[in-house]
Amino acid sequence: MTKTLSRPHPNWWRAPMISTLVTGLCLPLVSGLRGFAEMATDSCNGRSSCPATYNQLAFADHLLTAALVLLVAQWPVAYLVRPARVWAALAPGAALALAVFTLFSLHPGT
Repeated sequence: MTKTLSRPHPNWWRAPMISTLVTGLCLPLVSGLRGFAEMATDSCNGRSSCPATYNQLAFADHLLTAALVLLVAQWPVAYLVRPARVWAALAPGAALALAVFTLFSLHPGT
């Protein structure tokens, strides 16, 4: 017995489209904020003198990369898995929000 994929809902594309528009507008702004956050390391004499600051910046970089990956991955998930459509659409925005929180809670030079 073979299983066939059920036809997707006619409006399957709405949640990922809204998420793509919002995330696509916010991603360059958060990336610019990440560039300004690099100034928090001005008082450091290398990575070993301010490990917490550099670790937080690396975590923000990983979150921005995850937001980009989730932004692309949400489309096939929304098409194939109907119950996960909304969660897949919220994931890139959640990663961006966490990146903003990480960058705003950065302790300069520690």
